[in-house]
Amino acid sequence: MNGSIRIGSIFGITLRLHVLLLVLFGILIIAGESPLVFAILFGCVLLHELGHSLVAMAFGIRVVDITLWPMGGMARMSQIPESTRIETLIALAGPAVNFLLALLGLLAAGSIQYPPREAFQWFSFVNLVLGAFNLLPAFPMDGGRVLRALLGWRGDWLKATERAIWIGRWFAITLCLFGFGLWRLGESVPLALTLALVGVFIWWSGNAELASVRARHAWRAAASAARTGFSAEEIAALERFRGRISDSQRDER
Repeated sequence: MNGSIRIGSIFGITLRLHVLLLVLFGILIIAGESPLVFAILFGCVLLHELGHSLVAMAFGIRVVDITLWPMGGMARMSQIPESTRIETLIALAGPAVNFLLALLGLLAAGSIQYPPREAFQWFSFVNLVLGAFNLLPAFPMDGGRVLRALLGWRGDWLKATERAIWIGRWFAITLCLFGFGLWRLGESVPLALTLALVGVFIWWSGNAELASVRARHAWRAAASAARTGFSAEEIAALERFRGRISDSQRDER
């Protein structure tokens, strides 16, 4: 990935750090802030992405790499099959890791009566927030991918993607407006900036995913047309008719 450096690998997955994250760590050190808190935070993000990756690998999907950058982490995969079951399991694996870490932190905090107890409580809180926030139905976040998987269970993956991204755009606008409101009120400027950046990321990455899905389906339609002699429109009509027949048979059962 452009702008990132390789720092190692785990389970055969290349790990990368974006240069902007290194710049952020440098700024924290120069400002006299301890980067330990951010290191723990991004460690949790890395485990989150590993959760996605290991489940994907269990389904035979190749994980290209995991990149950590200032807005979080991103696991690049060769291609996720257009399957409700597979995408749902992969999407839920990340938040599940965070909730497990939160539980472990609470158990550790409950067994310690000394100052480290507060650190474990903070650790649990951070992971609860990460897990819950990623479950927002804003594509391409994990909750948005689950939403796309549910919308596409009948087989129309392109339409499901379009609907999920439309919903994600409203979340993106809401986050940007909320961040702008916090900034205008002078309340927690870093939080306001973070929310606005997350909103921009959701909008931008959603558009990129939609373009990828549209291109993939257009290529498949063109390949099928060349192989069968039917036009792309005729193939699409046949697919819709086959879907209606399948639904009626399912209802009869």
